[in-house]
Amino acid sequence: MTKRVANQDARRYVQNLEEFQGSHTFGQWNTVGGERYVVYSYGQHWPLFIYEGGKWYENADKYSRTTSRHHGQLHPLCDTEKHSVSDMGDIAFFGVAEWMQRKLRAA
Repeated sequence: MTKRVANQDARRYVQNLEEFQGSHTFGQWNTVGGERYVVYSYGQHWPLFIYEGGKWYENADKYSRTTSRHHGQLHPLCDTEKHSVSDMGDIAFFGVAEWMQRKLRAA
């Protein structure tokens, strides 16, 4: 069961890789093609942060004012590798290894 929390209290869930449901935000594990923890703002079309293989990935694209607030509230407060929302969506869905292979095939 996913824990319902206020966004202002959700950072510790992100840092501990725990599933949560906030106000227009949520964090969940995706096990398709591997295991990764994904934090979303306003649905699966806007992944904010992804944790996979000991590394954090961050959405580098511009946000609305509300999503910018979500970004600040939910940031894991560690080093991240920044990517576009398009790449973040692929990483969230396919995983890092498959995303990298797709990028190489497209080049």
